[in-house]
Amino acid sequence: MKIKNIVFDLGGVLIDLDGKESIRRFEEIGISNAGEWLDPYEQKGIFLELENGKDDVVTFCNQLRAYAGKELSFEEIVWAWLGFVVDVPQYKLDYLLKLREKYKVYLLSNTNPIIQEQWARTTKFSAAARPINDYFDKMYTSYEVGITKPDRKTRVCQK
Repeated sequence: MKIKNIVFDLGGVLIDLDGKESIRRFEEIGISNAGEWLDPYEQKGIFLELENGKDDVVTFCNQLRAYAGKELSFEEIVWAWLGFVVDVPQYKLDYLLKLREKYKVYLLSNTNPIIQEQWARTTKFSAAARPINDYFDKMYTSYEVGITKPDRKTRVCQK
């Protein structure tokens, strides 16, 4: 059997995460219990609704503002989300490009449209000034496919 495809996760695999920093930033802008909603691997509440595509960015931001009881700028919200991102090691991204010479390389990730559109899918993503989609043949993100992993509904079989 010949390997044709390789699938990667993003957070904790290709990029280094710091959930505590994101929680700190959300608390700083007025989300007092951010630690109850934010997790390095799967969010809860309105944060999960954004990551699984049930809510759009406008709805999420409005709900966040209502919860905080004050006006939050979109820039503040982006800044808080990006607290998750510690480092994007360029050597890992370069390796993905090498792998693409022989294999189809896919991304399967729990993420949200704010992180993707305001950072990952821009030239800010890598030291090489390349967006994330330059490194993959295809990306499957939770908010675009409408489900976060792991999810019981997506399990085909269990032992």
